[in-house]
Amino acid sequence: MKRYILSAACALFALSGALAAPKEIKLPKVSIAGQEYYVYEVKKGDSLYGISNRYGWDVDRLTSLNPSHSVRLENGAKIYFPVNDIPVSSDSDPEEFVLPETYPVIQHIVKKGDSVYSIAKIYGVPVDVIYTYNPDTKSGLKRGSVVTIPQKAGPINDGSSFFYYTIRPGDTLNDIASTYNTSVENLMRDNKGLSEYKFEVGDVLRVRVNSNKGKLMTETVDETHVDHLETVKAAKNDSWESISERTGVGVDDLLEANSGTKLKKNASIVVPVMVTSQVEKEVAFADKREESPEGRLEIYKEVHSIKPADSISGLNSLVSVALIIEDPKSKRDNEFTRGSLLALDKLKNSDFKINLKVIQDNKSASDSVAVTNGIITSLDSFNPDLIVATYEKNFPVWLADYGDKNATEIINAFDVKNELYLENPSIIHLLTPSPYFTEEVAEWVSNSFGDKTLVMVGKEDPEDAFAASIIEKYGNRKPTFVTVDKLAEMSIDDDGSYLFYGFPTGRDDVSAMLTAVASLAESHPLARMKVMGRPSWITLADALKDQFAATEVHFPSRFFFDPSGKAGKDFIADYSAEYGHGPIRSYPTYAAAGYDIMSYFIPGLASNNGDFNMPLSDGKELQTPISLERVGNWGGFFNPSAYIIRYTNYGDVEKILIRK
Repeated sequence: MKRYILSAACALFALSGALAAPKEIKLPKVSIAGQEYYVYEVKKGDSLYGISNRYGWDVDRLTSLNPSHSVRLENGAKIYFPVNDIPVSSDSDPEEFVLPETYPVIQHIVKKGDSVYSIAKIYGVPVDVIYTYNPDTKSGLKRGSVVTIPQKAGPINDGSSFFYYTIRPGDTLNDIASTYNTSVENLMRDNKGLSEYKFEVGDVLRVRVNSNKGKLMTETVDETHVDHLETVKAAKNDSWESISERTGVGVDDLLEANSGTKLKKNASIVVPVMVTSQVEKEVAFADKREESPEGRLEIYKEVHSIKPADSISGLNSLVSVALIIEDPKSKRDNEFTRGSLLALDKLKNSDFKINLKVIQDNKSASDSVAVTNGIITSLDSFNPDLIVATYEKNFPVWLADYGDKNATEIINAFDVKNELYLENPSIIHLLTPSPYFTEEVAEWVSNSFGDKTLVMVGKEDPEDAFAASIIEKYGNRKPTFVTVDKLAEMSIDDDGSYLFYGFPTGRDDVSAMLTAVASLAESHPLARMKVMGRPSWITLADALKDQFAATEVHFPSRFFFDPSGKAGKDFIADYSAEYGHGPIRSYPTYAAAGYDIMSYFIPGLASNNGDFNMPLSDGKELQTPISLERVGNWGGFFNPSAYIIRYTNYGDVEKILIRK
């Protein structure tokens, strides 16, 4: 049963429940400046975490009291700890969270798009725990603020569970690995965003403390041992030195073998005959590559399965992409595949070769396990550099796990609600996640139209996150709420400036709202008016384009395909020439989605040798703006880019790019 110690107000009660009785510590003591300290002599293989865990000491207190040993422990060094400090229990429930007073806490710096839910997901803690330690988060998160998160007590020293560590000034990869008895390789595997060059103060790392424990290798070494014992008689004037010179056995070995023997004439002296032979022994494993930047770079490439530079970039190199189609019978996947193939045709004259394998997920099959295993077998034999998947919902966890296991990035093309990218380093979440999208749009609206009077039009929708976020950005300037049928009669200033936000989503209701705005504009020609719509208004763009233009409508969208622009016309012409008709109009336009993904990622792979921590070259996307940002050091990637679609009263459509 999981238990959580939640309230700092009941610290006394919590401590009595969370801490076991102090252990009896049998160590020498010394008095320094009137205070008693335990003295511990460091042995080979010790770490500060191991010592603190053994005696129930607070590791931060131990580190601060012994700063000269915080990076590397020398055999025989002496470590001091106050006798009167309350010990930290190592016997608490492994699933128990303990108070900051008794255990180090995580300090997460809030970034754009963060939510309490996403932070809880990243660190694997319940949302209630975050609210309890950070009551202010109930009213929202402020970018740049710090969220305190308690760590799970108990299992972090066993090499299998994670401890979260914040990089401090002066830290290095090697220092952290040495301090916590892990390796640079383990740090890189557990933090795919980490490298020799991506190592910044304030970043949080996952550390498996003592994960090097028991990591052994077989080594052939020279070993000297006693072959047999001989006895010789001491001469009258013999000394241990003379016997050593005569027998070839060291004085120390002679003394050890003849302990208590009095050296005199005719005394029997035991002479150990030593031999040296080669034997195989298990010794602690140490990867010498971790000692140099070049070696650490080699480890990094292994962790990320980065191929040699000449195999994926440059003349006659090969980029392999697997396309997993969720439903081969659907128009969506058919169009997406055709757009993908059209992109490959455009790239055929590149310096690199492209190998595309299309794999179908047979949804109608009765044995889903067999289908899954079949896909995995196909991927194993193909060994792709990148996987693109068209699942629109319920993105498969098994596929995400495959990517993580094989260090292969997987593009989630359509499942906007999926959250695997928060914890799986292989996932690329292509459509901007909702929290980030909402905050980004609200920020843009505030910066662009913050001087205007905000008017919320229509029946208020409590599920409209954009409306709530825009109102929040306006702060103390409360908006005016008005129904669609009363909008045309609304009293406004002739020289006023207004932003009308529309709650309606249906075609007729939106049209009625825009008609009312046009009526207001006609009766107040000097007033300045803009209209902000919801993302769903993209589906009305063709039907209401004249009204959109007449009222200068803006609306946010993760994608927008403009068939009237030059790039859109060229794409439609190429598609029609290849397939005999134009692409099916949809939201998004699936053929354009396939084209954008292949056009962006394949040249990007060729330019960065498959290292997604390196920036990919900018593309010229038809429909979906793409840039990648990793979620922390151990999460996947998401796309922070989106559009504000603006209609002008000249009939033009402008795509305003918003991104970090």
